[in-house]
Amino acid sequence: MSTRAARLIALGGSIVATATAACSLLVSSAIPEFACASSAPDACPNGTTCDLTARVCVSVNRDAGEGSTVNLDGGPVDTGPADVMSRVPRALGSKCRVDRECQSELCGSSTILTTTITEATGPICSTPCCTSMECPDTFVCFNGGTGGGYCVPAALAQRQPAMSATKIGGELCLGNQECRSGLCETSDAGPARCLDTCCTQPECSAGAICRLRRVSAPGPSHVIWACALPESTATKQPGESCTASSECTSDSCVGYGASRLCRPSCASTATCKSATGFANGRCGYGSDGPDSLKLCFAASVDAGAPPGVPCVDKSMCQSNYCDGELKTCANVCARDADCAVGEACRPAAVSTPYLRCVPKLKSTPE
Repeated sequence: MSTRAARLIALGGSIVATATAACSLLVSSAIPEFACASSAPDACPNGTTCDLTARVCVSVNRDAGEGSTVNLDGGPVDTGPADVMSRVPRALGSKCRVDRECQSELCGSSTILTTTITEATGPICSTPCCTSMECPDTFVCFNGGTGGGYCVPAALAQRQPAMSATKIGGELCLGNQECRSGLCETSDAGPARCLDTCCTQPECSAGAICRLRRVSAPGPSHVIWACALPESTATKQPGESCTASSECTSDSCVGYGASRLCRPSCASTATCKSATGFANGRCGYGSDGPDSLKLCFAASVDAGAPPGVPCVDKSMCQSNYCDGELKTCANVCARDADCAVGEACRPAAVSTPYLRCVPKLKSTPE
């Protein structure tokens, strides 16, 4: 993949290369989640039906038509934006229209999940992830080259990991069902290993590298960060000088002249600062053809405005990232854990859906 350096375009750094209430008893307003596996009338409590995609009981108004949600008092929900907060939050994998309908506060459309996932269902509730182990059982972390991974039902990603599957990316495997990702990749170079998404090296098993890989299951294929063995020609570690991507264990050589370095993957700026050769680095976005991804870029000083300050371009920001939607400086992220208290990792709603830390949605008024 020696041509990658020419195609990889750095966007985040200075380097550019290509209810209920009953009587007087006070109870929680949260509706308990009931697991289900069929659409039989007795599979769920009264007033609910089984969402077979998410395998949980969801509240519906059977008289209002299939899929209609209801208020906690049993009345139908107005579909207007002003009433969206009164709906029962939906579980991961459930169909949705706006973020506030989901427990995860993220309704994933084809823009972030790709049509491969949403073609049959339309938008579904999802949440950002780095590996499939971060997702619930029967879900996998799917990266469609849109800048990050998202938890989706394994069936929608055309995978069938066993409920007991625990093998992570890079571990030896005999079949897809052994791998938490539902992908066991055979190779002429050696025994088959589980293939899964990753954001940083520690998420891979011993011997595997979080490196750029073209993954084609399901198609169409995308270049993403995944745990896999390095190419036989790759001997240079992240932070070392390089002339071609094939020299790097990460399969990512970015920069010009003497500034060309093997680049590691990243989840946040904090993960870059701990990487060899990037003590003052930043986590930014780049692209490989149509696919977007995060990687570490060097930075000399912590200059610029902190997150939340208005900006016009990335040069004004400490993070070297100016959010195109909110027009403020923001930190790049891979999942909620990469953000500060009170923030969530969410994709931008304009242009490329880059994941960045933004204030959480306001809670429903009491």
